[in-house]
Order: sequence, then structure tokens, then C-alpha cells
Amino acid sequence: MTVLRTLGKLLISVGVGVLLFVAWTLWGTGLATSRAQEGLEAEFNAADPIGVSQGDPTEPIDVPDSFKPGPGDPVFRMEIPKMDFTKMVVEGVSTDDLKKGPGHYPDCREGFEKPLCTDANEVWPGERGRVIISGHRTTYGAPFWALDRLSEGDEIRLETRWGDFTYRVTGAEVVPPNATDIANPDSNRPELVLTTCNPRFSATERLVVSAEMEGAS
Repeated sequence: MTVLRTLGKLLISVGVGVLLFVAWTLWGTGLATSRAQEGLEAEFNAADPIGVSQGDPTEPIDVPDSFKPGPGDPVFRMEIPKMDFTKMVVEGVSTDDLKKGPGHYPDCREGFEKPLCTDANEVWPGERGRVIISGHRTTYGAPFWALDRLSEGDEIRLETRWGDFTYRVTGAEVVPPNATDIANPDSNRPELVLTTCNPRFSATERLVVSAEMEGAS
């Protein structure tokens, strides 16, 4: 009986430990991300505007080449009304970057190394090409938890230091996790791609939502 009692207590302890670990993974990491988002929001709001040449609001613009934020810096705010979602997007898609919030896929320069960067020029909101944003689906605030709810025509707003841009969802697909075209910024149109793990609690696939720019303000 003593052995059974001891084994029972051990199993209960292990079970409690597992539950605590799961709780931290799902909710505790979200608290850290929430605090990081508050700091990013304040930093973004205090930054000076960036001037760009803007003619027809439906046409792409060019962000100055001098805009080269570092890893984890706040780069723009993203709003998705259908998901009741507002988050600061940071520069970079490394593990540490994505702990702060959704990450903008950068070009390969100081602070960014392959495969978490592109040899092509990175694309910013409003520019011709594909803006690529990755985010967690379950941990660290789970910013893209409900990404599968988006459908054609849904609105995505990107607020930057050089203007505000509205994109409309054109479609979604599930691809293998090693699909290389996800991180390809080349396009003849101003586009946006949001990508996250699929299904929830798994990384066996990637969910990709595509959108095209509707206009600027």
C-alpha cells in the first residue's frame, strides 16, 4: 500500500507539473507579449513620421532606403476588424522577435541571418511587392489564433510612419512548412501575406492568407 500511495502522489505531482507547464505556455507567455506590446506601442507613437512621395492613393509608394529598423523594433501597427485584432508588428521573424508580436520578414542585413531573411529587397506597406508577416497561432498572445476566419474581401489595415494602407483578403491556402515561395517578396502588385502554423498546436503545415492593397490614406 505504501508503494501504491507513493506512486499515486508521484503521478499527481507529475500531472500538476504538466498542467502548470501548459498554463504557462498558453497564458503565461501571453502576459510577456502583452507587456512587450505596450512598450512597442509607446515607442512607435513617439517616433517621427517618415516622408514619402504620394500621388494617386491607389498606386504604390517607395519607402526611403534609409529606413532600416533593427531586430525586434516596432515597424507598423496592424488592425484586422474581423478578428478584433490590433497589434504592433516588429522587424524580424526569429524566435525572440515573435515573442513580442507578429514579425515582418526582413532582408538579409546586419542583425538578420538566413533562413530568417531574404536576399531580395524587403517590402514595406504601400510598396509594390509582397509584405510578409508571420505570427504565433497559440503561444505568446496567439496573435494569429483566428487567422483561419478571414475570407475574401475582409479588411486588413496597416498604420505606418509614412501613411495608412488598406488591404483586402483575396484568398487563403494551407502549404507545407518548407514551402519556399511563402517568403518571396517579389510581385508586380502591392500585396500582403500573413502566415502562421496550421493546424493549431502543430507545425506540420502553414496557413497562408493573401491580400492586395486597396488604397492609402
